[in-house]
Amino acid sequence: MIYGGTLVAEGDDRWTTVGHEGAYIFNGTDYLIFHGYDKTDNGMSKRIIKTIKWINEWPTISLD
Repeated sequence: MIYGGTLVAEGDDRWTTVGHEGAYIFNGTDYLIFHGYDKTDNGMSKRIIKTIKWINEWPTISLD
C-alpha cells in the first residue's frame, strides 16, 4: 500500500497481496485494517489489524 508515495505495507514470507485498507482511530490509537492472503494457511484471505506508528509524520506498520 502506498500513501503519498511512501510504501506502508507489502507482502512478505507469510503474506501476499496485502491491500484494500482502511484507517481508523479507536480510543486515540490509529489502526490500519486490511486483508492479505496467508501463505501458511493455503492462501486463505484474512483480516489484518495493525497499529499505525507515525515516524516523521508518515504512517508505518509492521507485519510481524
